[in-house]
Amino acid sequence: MQIQVINYSRTDKSSDLIPFIIANLKETPDGLPIVHAEAYAVDGLVGILEVRAVRGEREILVMGCSRAHIQGVLEWSSCDDEGTFEYLVIHLVRKTNESPT
Repeated sequence: MQIQVINYSRTDKSSDLIPFIIANLKETPDGLPIVHAEAYAVDGLVGILEVRAVRGEREILVMGCSRAHIQGVLEWSSCDDEGTFEYLVIHLVRKTNESPT
């Protein structure tokens, strides 16, 4: 599993990265694999990512992540010892109102 954390800011290069990622996402029968983290508690976000990965999604963009969301996803990814989700790429976009520290 590959995790990419993006500190989104409209004034830096990350503002160009998000549309690029979206343009390269593979559409599923349910639409683009984009999750809005604000709709979930940490465990819920991890749960929905696991469900999407099990149903075959290979790349997922998660918008609006808090520090806790990012930590939860990183901990979940470290538990994949068998390599069940080795093909999975998750882009975590940090909330714009949080500092990167």
